[in-house]
Amino acid sequence: MKDLTAIVCLFFLVICPLSFASEAFGQNPEDPNKETLESLLDELQQTIDEADKRMIAHPRFLEELQDMVERYRAKLRKYYLFEDFADGNYDQNPKWSVISGKFRITPASRLWSQVYVDASSQGAASSSQEENPLQVIFDEIARLQEKKRSKKQEATTDDMATIQTLVSIGPAFEVELTFVSESKWGAMQVVLLGGSPAKAHYRLIYQASPSQDRPIKIIRQRGPRQFMIETATQYPDLDDGVTHRLQWLRDVHGNMRVLIDGKEVLNTVELFYKEEFAGLALVNSGGTYEWGPIQVLQAPVE
Repeated sequence: MKDLTAIVCLFFLVICPLSFASEAFGQNPEDPNKETLESLLDELQQTIDEADKRMIAHPRFLEELQDMVERYRAKLRKYYLFEDFADGNYDQNPKWSVISGKFRITPASRLWSQVYVDASSQGAASSSQEENPLQVIFDEIARLQEKKRSKKQEATTDDMATIQTLVSIGPAFEVELTFVSESKWGAMQVVLLGGSPAKAHYRLIYQASPSQDRPIKIIRQRGPRQFMIETATQYPDLDDGVTHRLQWLRDVHGNMRVLIDGKEVLNTVELFYKEEFAGLALVNSGGTYEWGPIQVLQAPVE
């Protein structure tokens, strides 16, 4: 019993403060605290098992300790990706590849992108995109013709800016990032990639100046075809130039949620892609955005 008491005291003196510290968003997942937590949890588990065999502690007490161990193990989730751009670049540790457009790191250690957007075409395109495909085609032709007639600065002539990093991501995931939007039109996307070569599988789209006609939405992509999964029922306006937190989660049962600043705005079920994903992409579809820090980790165990 003395050994069990000592381990329990160690748990509260060491594990609780370390686990609280490691939960802070943006902390490097390679912190040695994680190894300390895992080691102490393993030791506590062995002591619980031994006490149970020797019947030297009340069963109810051991059950409560076991539940505590399981709760803390659930917090030590696997990290798939962590990026805070503190090293001042995006092509190392981890490596991001620019597919289109331009990106740079700001003095505040965020990834920055700006893409010119023609506000006059946004309203028609956003409202007719899924209802009238022919109108989308006509609007796109008109937009391209207008672009040919006008010469913009080099930094703003891209139709879209895309950057991606290839990393194995489990089917039960949590994407968590902070971002800043200074856009009135356009959209940004967080994309889960799959297959080889990596292609878009799921797209989470935030449209600037959100409304019922421009909600946050999740799209499943299969080759060139796109399928709407769900749209948000709330329309948080995040284009105020300050930092906001976005969380996109899917658990082992396919429950998919989106939270903005800790508040749920979308809830659905989606389990079409059940294999591991191949990476993460950020897409600027028009506007000015900053991202970081970014982390992708195993979904929490409910």
